Amino acid sequence: MRSSNLIQVFIIFILTLVIFSCKTTPNKTFRIVDLDTSINPTKISISELAKNYKSYHGRYIETKGRFHSAFEEFAIYTNKNIFTGEADGFWLEPNEALKIDNLDFDKINGKLVTLKGRIDTTDKGHLSSYFATIKEIYFWQY
Repeated sequence: MRSSNLIQVFIIFILTLVIFSCKTTPNKTFRIVDLDTSINPTKISISELAKNYKSYHGRYIETKGRFHSAFEEFAIYTNKNIFTGEADGFWLEPNEALKIDNLDFDKINGKLVTLKGRIDTTDKGHLSSYFATIKEIYFWQY
């Protein structure tokens, strides 16, 4: 009798975890409508962009990666390499008309974001420590 109670408690615990893990927050989107409807960016994964970023110089892209913002850091990264623990990154420069405030950036630090912007391989970001800069970002979703 005691083991069946333990099993019931375990099942309730697992179901509770499943229900709370399925909770998702709605996406929030910032976009410049005129640009978002007139530019047709190339969709590319952040890891593929990291491998071939030079061939995308000057082109508009749409990608999804992990956003990080800290002192002297404002970038999007690939997933960490399981062997080295390192991630490849791109410096970010949103279009001023996007109007995302610092509170939004704080909320999404470390989270996946979708961006649309132009790749500039001549600009390596802060201290030239990034592959390139994604400039003129006109779409930002988290």
